[in-house]
Amino acid sequence: MSDKTGVLVKAAPGRAVRPALERQPFSAPARGGGQGAAVPAGQPFSTPARGGGTYLLEVTLKPEFTDSEGLSALGLLHRAGVTAARCVRVGRLYELRGPLNLGHVHVAVRDLLCDCVTQEFRICHAVKPSPNNGNLWRVEVWLKPAVPDPVAESVRYALLELGIPDPEVRCGLAYRITGKCGRNQLEKAAARSLANPVIHRCSVCEAH
Repeated sequence: MSDKTGVLVKAAPGRAVRPALERQPFSAPARGGGQGAAVPAGQPFSTPARGGGTYLLEVTLKPEFTDSEGLSALGLLHRAGVTAARCVRVGRLYELRGPLNLGHVHVAVRDLLCDCVTQEFRICHAVKPSPNNGNLWRVEVWLKPAVPDPVAESVRYALLELGIPDPEVRCGLAYRITGKCGRNQLEKAAARSLANPVIHRCSVCEAH
């Protein structure tokens, strides 16, 4: 996310960081660019309907920019024993619900959630993940439902000020990890290094 909202999400005990999917063509990108993307089955996804829907947005640094958060996450994974990880890119997730349409989503991205100079966004869609021989992984970190989310509340109020009607917001993190990692080892390392198990839910799946 751009610094317009100042989002901070706790990624591990004693460490706070600011809060990545395959691309497919998206017919109506926001100003500055945007694309659709795949998200693992069972995860939140875009289901627009007449008068409203749910949209999952992912904001990442453009590939030409160094991802310092990803480098920090890579170091945490290495210290947790996942030495096969070679690269980590971090994305910020925003789930928007309510009487919304794509026009509202584009306003949110353009004016609040994404810096079009250094970042790009994707609207995520649910697709069945395909195996990739364990060479590419996706870790998602979300606050548990019972945990207050002041970041999401800040985003919600900012969206209301932009004229977006009655949005519900959730915020999370996505880690795209390149490297031939074992699922069990990665799940354990991510749960203790990239999340705080007391307040976070952490999911791991093969990316594509």
